[in-house]
Amino acid sequence: MPRTDENGRQLKALLDYLLDGEIDTKDIFDALGISSSTYYRRIKEADYPNAEELRLVADRFSLSYPDLQIQFGLMSRQEVWQYVEATGSAAHAVVTLPETSVKAGTTQRTRLADLTPRLDAPPL
Repeated sequence: MPRTDENGRQLKALLDYLLDGEIDTKDIFDALGISSSTYYRRIKEADYPNAEELRLVADRFSLSYPDLQIQFGLMSRQEVWQYVEATGSAAHAVVTLPETSVKAGTTQRTRLADLTPRLDAPPL
């Protein structure tokens, strides 16, 4: 039996809810970078979805990775806040490279400290 969220939904059902519509299964296994046969085998396993799978799905569908971890019981809200507080002061000490004229094709992920709840989104 795979992991379910706080309301007993499996990952696909939660994505359907969060993204306001039917998410194609193909989009999920594409996000995970696996074949359809591997996906259908994987969704029957007790450790599905794991943290890495949630990260990949969060990146693909522009969702909050920490929120998905909380929903599936991989982290508590308190653990997320402790992590943010512990890394908050250290984040200012990071040295960054000067900007270059060549732009990379990837987008930078939003920091957890910069996230705010959407006022138009239903509660989880």
